[in-house]
Amino acid sequence: MLRSAGRAGFTLIEMIVVLIIAGLVAGLVMVKQPWHSAGLEADVTLRAVTNGLLLARSRAIAQDRTVAVVTGPDGISIDGGPVRRLPSGQMLSPSRIVFLPDGGSTGGAIFLAAGNRRIRTDINWLTGRVRSREAF
Repeated sequence: MLRSAGRAGFTLIEMIVVLIIAGLVAGLVMVKQPWHSAGLEADVTLRAVTNGLLLARSRAIAQDRTVAVVTGPDGISIDGGPVRRLPSGQMLSPSRIVFLPDGGSTGGAIFLAAGNRRIRTDINWLTGRVRSREAF
């Protein structure tokens, strides 16, 4: 007489119950977590400003003309385009940086205030190089 081997494993009902409980726990964790971080938003804004400045410099060189970047408390405008708005709680210092066809610029600094953070972006007048650092 052959013995039937016992089957190890979970039933379908047990798997469904475990998945429901895991889903409820994940739902509770997601509700408690913030959807955004002020620090990450500041980093995103800083990257957007830096990339805008680099785009303006590249455009000035490629098109052999001057390209202006204007910043203000509300946002940044590149080459007379629409103002790219900042998230709430962030401000840029008013400035006007002009990039020249040779890659240079008028130079200057742009300050980003985001919560407790102050970030300074310097634009070198000779090379047009863009550098950012925390301002204390």
